[in-house]
Amino acid sequence: MLLFRQRLLLRGKLVAISLAFLLMAFSLPANAQKNDLGFTMGGYFTADTPLNLGAAFAMEGSYARRIVHIPVISVYGELPLAGSFTSSIPDLNGTELSRSYTSLFITPGVRVRLIPSFFLSPYVAAGLGYGRFNRKLYDGTTAIDNAFALDVGGGLDMKILPFTSLRAEVRDFNSSSLTLPSIISAGRQNNIFLTFGLSVKF
Repeated sequence: MLLFRQRLLLRGKLVAISLAFLLMAFSLPANAQKNDLGFTMGGYFTADTPLNLGAAFAMEGSYARRIVHIPVISVYGELPLAGSFTSSIPDLNGTELSRSYTSLFITPGVRVRLIPSFFLSPYVAAGLGYGRFNRKLYDGTTAIDNAFALDVGGGLDMKILPFTSLRAEVRDFNSSSLTLPSIISAGRQNNIFLTFGLSVKF
């Protein structure tokens, strides 16, 4: 009976040691990869505006550096930069408001990644910063609107190589609306970026 208990105790210790080694094997590669560079492309559209502003092609780049890591979660400081290309602005009751506009958002913040060592790793992000709309007017001139912006979003990385992942992401940059004639009610608008691309960790 004593021998049986000793064997059980030995097996328990072996299992515990094996689990500890597995945990280290999963966490060490993640510990070595503190930086994350991402580049994605996709579409831009708005919500909660009185106008049906046109969708546009969009691009986003981001840099993130890990500041906290445990095996199942990592916290990063991040700097995303997102921009949209030409979005149309429709006429309203025969009034020509502006021909088109582009947008740019820079919102430093925080990213929280779950199970960073797994081949599928979801994350959420939030930040505060700067928004800029560049409107092209019908007379050929341009007008610039600067805005305070905040962003919330999330995404999913799927590892395809040791340090490279496919990335799908959605972000909502909430900002003040375009500066348009007073017949348009002013307010805030949600600038949605839905993008796909790659991330590289090093």
